[in-house]
Amino acid sequence: MIVQARGPWLRDFCGGGKFQPKLALRRLSDRNPLSKGWWRFSFGGVESGIFEDALTLAVMRAAHISPYECVLRNLHRCILISSVLASRSFAYMSRVVIVGSANQDLTTYTSTLPILGETVLGESFDTSCGGKGANQAVAAASLQISPVSFVCRVGDDVFGASLLNNLQRVGVQVDESLAVLPNQASGVATIVVDSKSGDNMIIVTPGANHELTPQHVQDALQQLQPKVVVVQLEIPSPSALQALQTGKELGATTILNPAPAPDHLDDAFYKHVDILIPNESELQKLCGGSNADSEETLAKSLLNKGVGKAVVVTLGARGAMVVEKNEVSLVDAPKDLPARSEPVVDTIGAGDAFCGALSTYLSAGLSLVDAAGKACGVASMSVRRRGASYPTANELPESLKIGSSVISSIKPVITFVTGNKKKSEEVQQILSAGEDLPFDLTNQKIDLPELQGDPLEIAVEKCRIAAQKVNGPCLTEDTSLCFNALNGMPGPYIKWFLENCGHDGLNDMLAGFDDKTAYAQTVVAFTTGPDQQVQVFDGRTDGRIVRPKGSLDFGWDPIFEPLEGNGKTYAEMTKADKNAISHRGRSFAKLRSYLLEHADEIKSAV
Repeated sequence: MIVQARGPWLRDFCGGGKFQPKLALRRLSDRNPLSKGWWRFSFGGVESGIFEDALTLAVMRAAHISPYECVLRNLHRCILISSVLASRSFAYMSRVVIVGSANQDLTTYTSTLPILGETVLGESFDTSCGGKGANQAVAAASLQISPVSFVCRVGDDVFGASLLNNLQRVGVQVDESLAVLPNQASGVATIVVDSKSGDNMIIVTPGANHELTPQHVQDALQQLQPKVVVVQLEIPSPSALQALQTGKELGATTILNPAPAPDHLDDAFYKHVDILIPNESELQKLCGGSNADSEETLAKSLLNKGVGKAVVVTLGARGAMVVEKNEVSLVDAPKDLPARSEPVVDTIGAGDAFCGALSTYLSAGLSLVDAAGKACGVASMSVRRRGASYPTANELPESLKIGSSVISSIKPVITFVTGNKKKSEEVQQILSAGEDLPFDLTNQKIDLPELQGDPLEIAVEKCRIAAQKVNGPCLTEDTSLCFNALNGMPGPYIKWFLENCGHDGLNDMLAGFDDKTAYAQTVVAFTTGPDQQVQVFDGRTDGRIVRPKGSLDFGWDPIFEPLEGNGKTYAEMTKADKNAISHRGRSFAKLRSYLLEHADEIKSAV
């Protein structure tokens, strides 16, 4: 039985005496559903409806009352026993994370660009999804070389919905719960393109883009743990700087595309940038140099300001110049690129194509010079199309693909679905013991619906939903604390009981029972992707419930004393000692063995 839960309501059931589930059940039924804003009781049969919260089913189980009896008691709760609809909130750890703007592009094509005060006729008009950040994310994801996430802000309007749909269509992962701002307009770019030369003029109205805060950026990057971070300057300057700072702290390669170039770029930016990618005009503006100064001279002046590795100057049809501290390389698209023989149609987004492609080639392990050459090829293909349109993996010629040896060296990324930093650290420690895993593991907070039912059923369903959102391999973990005196309650609902009752309230639930024994259970579920089989790994540790001892900052650890713990609660034990006997340690040890045994099969599936 799988049930979708909506909001816990757990008070008044565990205060100061013996837990009485039948009394609690009567309290539930005595509530006025209309005055509390709860769901009005209605159902399409015994096995349909919706639970307002987790407690009702939990109490029913403790009282040995079936859902059918619940219907007869008219509890003003609706129970839905069905599959759960996945929400539209996406988030995914990626090798490449783009932090930047998302705009709705409104593009007019004309044979004559207007001068000040002039009105001219246009030839055609298009709407498309743009913004430098979104363009770079789409360009990177379209190559299907590395997972790509995008950190942005959009409004809750039709443009915002269009932008998110476009990103998800090409495989860019966006956490909508953080990205969409209520009562805010999305960014808009008004573009005029010369249909003969492809030259353009652009006016950008930032809208929600300017609500992207430094804290939002920092939190997102810390969850995503990227290999490469790419930033532009269509978002507030403090947020762009925060992205670079956090990226450096996480050990990622940081890339800044200084567009639009400001009159003055704070010197603090340079020391957090590994690779700076300006075009010729942006380079001039950053340096305040004269036209007589060469690109190499200007680029080296930026290296002297603190750029860590290289300044890559995009030169349009001439390719790009990679200026490193001890070497300068001119690169261009491969000579045998088929697109070279086609006419240039539109230069919109060419720089974004280069930046996005460069980031994903770097994430695959290519050298900077090799990555820049291939990125020139991707940009060259993009200007043969109308609008900001980027080549896909299937369209790439052999000269722009990466070799099989490079591909085989890339470790598949498995996403551990959790927003709990301490839990993630504990799992990383467990899985890192012994032989190295042939996978990269990261954690990501994903907005999954709360489920009720048997722990194994919950684990399988959650993992299936997570895989749809991640669109790749992932694992989920569900932990239960089960009191034997209460027939396994609170079980998987322990989080809600703990939040509302506290450590002492959980102890009070057993005040009227001699049996204080309990068992801790973790069920880990793993799948290689959407619609693939879910593997389940069950770990248990027996113990007893005690008054809180030790640190109080990690869930219910202070009240669970394992039988193998020599009289200590989980909270009093060292991490190593706890992991050796814990329910979580046992379940993840089983997962680790499975990943090693089936490594080739899993990598092939991914």
